[in-house]
Amino acid sequence: MNTSPEHIGCNEPYQCMLMPYTEFLRLSGLDEDQGQRIWSFICNQVYPIEEKHNSASALKEKERWISTGDKHIDKCLGGGVRLGNIVEIVGEGAAGKTQLCIQLAIAAQLPERFGGADGEVIYISTEGAFPVNRLETMALPFVQRMCGEKYAQTFNIDGLLHNIQVAEFENMETMFHALDYKVPAILSSRHVRLVVVDSIAAHLRFNMDTNENGRTDSKAFYMERTAHLASMGAQFKRWADEYQCAFICVNQVKDIINPNKVPNSPATLSKSNRPLLSNDDSNSRQDTDMSLLEMDDEFTILTRSKKAPALGALWANIIDARIMMYQRRGLVPGDFRQLDDGQNQCESNDGQQRHQPPSHLLRTRRWIENDFSPWAPRAQCEVTLSDSGFQSTRATVGDSGLDL
Repeated sequence: MNTSPEHIGCNEPYQCMLMPYTEFLRLSGLDEDQGQRIWSFICNQVYPIEEKHNSASALKEKERWISTGDKHIDKCLGGGVRLGNIVEIVGEGAAGKTQLCIQLAIAAQLPERFGGADGEVIYISTEGAFPVNRLETMALPFVQRMCGEKYAQTFNIDGLLHNIQVAEFENMETMFHALDYKVPAILSSRHVRLVVVDSIAAHLRFNMDTNENGRTDSKAFYMERTAHLASMGAQFKRWADEYQCAFICVNQVKDIINPNKVPNSPATLSKSNRPLLSNDDSNSRQDTDMSLLEMDDEFTILTRSKKAPALGALWANIIDARIMMYQRRGLVPGDFRQLDDGQNQCESNDGQQRHQPPSHLLRTRRWIENDFSPWAPRAQCEVTLSDSGFQSTRATVGDSGLDL
C-alpha cells in the first residue's frame, strides 16, 4: 500500500499535518494502529522533538545576527537582524529601504567576527532592476567601516557580487513560481544567510486585472491575496527556521483615511497613541507649523502622520519584527541656537504659537525605528546616509525618550 505524502495528496510531509487525522486515515487507507504509527513518524520528521528541545542558555548561544555595521543602529534593533526570523522594513518612497537592504546584503557575507553571517544572499527584486551600481559604490567603504582597513585590502568585489543570487520579477505569477521552485533549490544547495524580497507589496497591493465586463473584482482579489500571504508567510517561516537565514521583506505604506485609526500590527494593538510613519512633504503645513520641541523629539513628530504599513493585519502578524524608516525636513539640534525666540512664529490649528523655522535652516533628517520585535524594546535612531550606507548621528532613543 502506498502511503507516501504524494499518494495522500501532499507535496510535503508537513502538509499531511494540516489535514484532519480522520481525513489522513481515509486517504491513506490505513487502520487505526498503522495510521497512528505513520502519523507519529511524519510528525517527528517535520518537528523532531528530541532535537528541538534546548535549554534557554543553549538557544542563546545559537543566536546569530547580521550587523548593520553601526553599533547604535544595532542597539536600536536589538543586535541587528536575527537569523531565523522574518523582518519587515517599511517606509515611504525614498526613505532608504533598498539602501538598507543593500547594506545588509553586504554585511551578511562578511565574517562572523566582524558582525556578518559568512553566507550568501538571495535578492528578489519586484520594483525594477537590482541596484548593482549602488552595491558596488557602497561595498568597499562599508567594508572599511565595518571590518577595518586591513581586511578591506583583501576584499574582492567580484566575490561579493557572485554571492548574491538576484531574481527580478515583473508580475505576481513569476514571483510565486520562483518562490515555489527557484528559491528552495538555492536554499538547499548554497550557504544562504539572507533572503531579501524588495518589495513584498509591489504585486499584492492593487488588483490590475479586469473581468469580461471590464471591471475589477476587488473581493476576489483580496481573498486571493490573503491566501497568497498566508501561504508565503508559512513558507518563509519554515525556510528561515530550517536554513537559519533571515528574511527581509520590504513593505510599502498606505494612507489612513480615518486619523483615529491605529495601524494593524502587534505593536500597535495595545497602544492607541502609537506614532505612525511621517509624511515627507516639506511644503506642507504639517512641516512648517511644528514647534521646536516637536522638531527635535522623534517620537512626537510621527504623531502627525497619516501613513501605515500596507498588506493589513494578516501580514503584520506573520512577520517577527518591523523596522520603520522615514525622513522629513527639519532642524538639526545644532541649528536651534540660530533661531530668534521672537521671530518665525505662526499659529497652528490648536491656536498655539509655533515656531516656523527658516527654510535655509531645514535639513533632511532620517530615522530608523524598531517598531516591534520579540527580542528588543521599541527604540529609534537618527541616521545619515553616505557612500558607506547608514550611520547613526547620535545615541539610540528608547520608548521613554531616554538614551539607551
